Amino acid sequence: MKKRRSPRSRSVMPFARVYSPIAAAVIVALGGQIAAAQDSGGLEEIVVTAQKRSENLQDVPISIEAIGTEKLEELNIRNFTDYVRMLPSVASTPSIGAGAGFSAIYMRGIVTGGDGQATTSLPSVGTYLDEQPVTTIQGNLDLHLYDIARVEALAGPQGTLYGASSQAGTIRIITNKPEVGKFSAGYALEGNRVSEGGNGYVAEGFVNFPLSERAALRLVGWKTKEAGWIDNLKGTRLYPGDVSTAADNFTVNNTALARDDYNTLETVGARAALRIELDDNWTVTPSVQYQDQESLGSWGDDLSNFAAGQYAVKHFREEYSRDKWYQAGLTIEGQLGNFDLTYAGNYLNRDVDASFDYSDYSYWYDNLYTSGYFAGLFLNNAGGRPNPAHSFVNNDGYTKTSHELRISSDSTKRLRGLIGFFYQKQKHDFQQPFGNIVGLADSMLLNRDEPNGRKYPGVVYLNSFDRIDTDKAVFGQLAYDITDNLELTVGARFFKPEVTVDGFFGFGLGFSPARAPTGTEPGAVANGGSGAFSPMGQGWSRNGEYRCKSQASYKDAPCRNVNKGIAESEHIGRVNLRWTVNDDVMLYATWSEGYRPGGINRNPFAGDYISDFLTNYELGWKTTWFDNRLQFNGALFLQSWDDFQISFQGANGITQVANGPSAEVNGLETQLQWLATDKLLLSATAAFYDSELKDDYANFDAAGNVVSVNAPKGTQLPITPKFKGNVVARYSFNVGSFDAHVQGSVAHAGKAPSRLALDANAIIGDIEANTTADLSAGIGKDNYTIELFVQNVGNEDAALYKTSQCAESVCGVQPYGIRPQPRTIGLKFTQKF
Repeated sequence: MKKRRSPRSRSVMPFARVYSPIAAAVIVALGGQIAAAQDSGGLEEIVVTAQKRSENLQDVPISIEAIGTEKLEELNIRNFTDYVRMLPSVASTPSIGAGAGFSAIYMRGIVTGGDGQATTSLPSVGTYLDEQPVTTIQGNLDLHLYDIARVEALAGPQGTLYGASSQAGTIRIITNKPEVGKFSAGYALEGNRVSEGGNGYVAEGFVNFPLSERAALRLVGWKTKEAGWIDNLKGTRLYPGDVSTAADNFTVNNTALARDDYNTLETVGARAALRIELDDNWTVTPSVQYQDQESLGSWGDDLSNFAAGQYAVKHFREEYSRDKWYQAGLTIEGQLGNFDLTYAGNYLNRDVDASFDYSDYSYWYDNLYTSGYFAGLFLNNAGGRPNPAHSFVNNDGYTKTSHELRISSDSTKRLRGLIGFFYQKQKHDFQQPFGNIVGLADSMLLNRDEPNGRKYPGVVYLNSFDRIDTDKAVFGQLAYDITDNLELTVGARFFKPEVTVDGFFGFGLGFSPARAPTGTEPGAVANGGSGAFSPMGQGWSRNGEYRCKSQASYKDAPCRNVNKGIAESEHIGRVNLRWTVNDDVMLYATWSEGYRPGGINRNPFAGDYISDFLTNYELGWKTTWFDNRLQFNGALFLQSWDDFQISFQGANGITQVANGPSAEVNGLETQLQWLATDKLLLSATAAFYDSELKDDYANFDAAGNVVSVNAPKGTQLPITPKFKGNVVARYSFNVGSFDAHVQGSVAHAGKAPSRLALDANAIIGDIEANTTADLSAGIGKDNYTIELFVQNVGNEDAALYKTSQCAESVCGVQPYGIRPQPRTIGLKFTQKF
């Protein structure tokens, strides 16, 4: 692939398409308005802070979905998977190897797939926990959602206020803050059972202590267990020997690891926040949060015939993940004359230790490159074959420090403004050994001739890097009331991102294709080591053996053969026009930009990649009807994604990133809430997307000639379906002196490609359409509630995402699907004081 043009040369798109769903949505809304007119009362006001200040959601001129405290509890939303299902603008690619923390997030169809590796592109969606960006490159923090004020999903570019990883949108998790002068407490206990699986539980509670007239402390804690439902079936696998003989056939078995309900997830966590009102103008809020998640087994279901069973795998290496993190933050809010000042400083520390089965990788390469080739490469000291079933170990350490200072003028003035200063430094220290073969010959060890040569027993291939991403930015916006009803807002962000990568990648010394039949050697084997070393003299290659010249190791690696960095300086903008037609109707038009910084490729022979930009044109509306009995909001948008970053398997089978073609994503997002009677509340959200490549996604040679076309112009972008939506109905009533309710919800996502490259998608298959339904019923009195719920009533089992252990052309014959959790029945008791 090649760089087509500077990312600043962006095409301007006209509003070219009209969506028929608009008419349908308006008809539904009008029908609701007529019926709602018969009742009195109104919908609850939701206050959000999407624009760095508190506002009624109906007054915010952006497409935003907010799930408040009550709705989070009513929908029994506890984690990332739960709230993504209820946010139509959001899509994700969960990991087969972990129950939490490894999912990639996408919004509004801005996705190519294949990213999320440690040295690839930063995410296109920013995730915030209160004031801190907590986006990490290999997966989101999967915070257990309890005592949460709201989850906000801001669709479209939010780069001017939120920075680099808010190219396509931002998700904000806002915790409940301490309340001064008020004692409150509560707890919830839940037991549940998964159909065809095990038992789980949830225990959570909070307490809010007034410490004085001007101080309060809020403590929150939780402990949960998610039951497993995927079995690791007992079985064997034959790794064939050489073509000419079966003398070195090797059969592996998983007797020690086979068990039912293989995938489980246990979570424990706590949060503490202190609020101190120094005087009437200044408030200080320090906080700390901690969570420890331990996952066992595989969360992907083997879709091939190899495992011979639904909700089943047949794996031969231990699988686990432990994700521990803590966050410390300090927020200071106050007034300096007529100006409001906010400072937010945060520190995040995250450690992930994981190991996943990788036996498909060695098995299918063995089959692809004739019998005995790949597996036959690995010998023990006696010249025989050790157990060739691979594993992949992931040891990651993340630290993230951020500081933001915002100063805003009097919001009641006709001309008002905000200026902010932002600094962030995030470090990712990771070690990823592949293979981990027990009994691997000393001659094949990494760095075999050095004193620490036995430091990497069984390792066939090693990634060991320190990646540092730094971001410095100045941002601001000005708002001016042209008339009492017409507001113009302009914003900009000037930023200087920098990324550096130091470390090592490469094969062991003895990993060579000596035993391969002539003409069958894959280039990845012969050249992986030489490709791992820079041409600057830090290493050498000869006859398939790869060694560091230096005898000194680099941290937890044999040496350093990667030392690269890239720095950029750019800016983006936003213009918004808001027209308040009356107290119940607001219309807006927006032009906005978002970006992702560029980066480096670990392969020294691959070039760098530069920032990609997303330009958004949007028309939206926020409306309320009949004394706020009905709300109907929506947005129609067109997006141009120029020279987008795309990950692919490059030379030697090493994942790299390049700036690829451009794409357009056009869509419609709608939200409807209708208080049909004082006892019946209906809500619905829907998103419609139409995406396509504007150029061929192709491979090029050094001269810039097309070698092959992976996806032609007009191809739909992967992962995000053309339609996603949900409907929720809740009816409240009295049973004697008790308050009772029944609730039902249905969420649907349409079919979508799982890969952008057509040949890879043909092998692994589309992501199928899926529909899940939940039911609940409860009864309560005074301060307690008992609720019975059933999730995934219809036992929907369509895969939400598909993947494999290596390239689709090799391992795609054994794909894995991450299915919804099977039907789950639970009983929950809640009490508040």
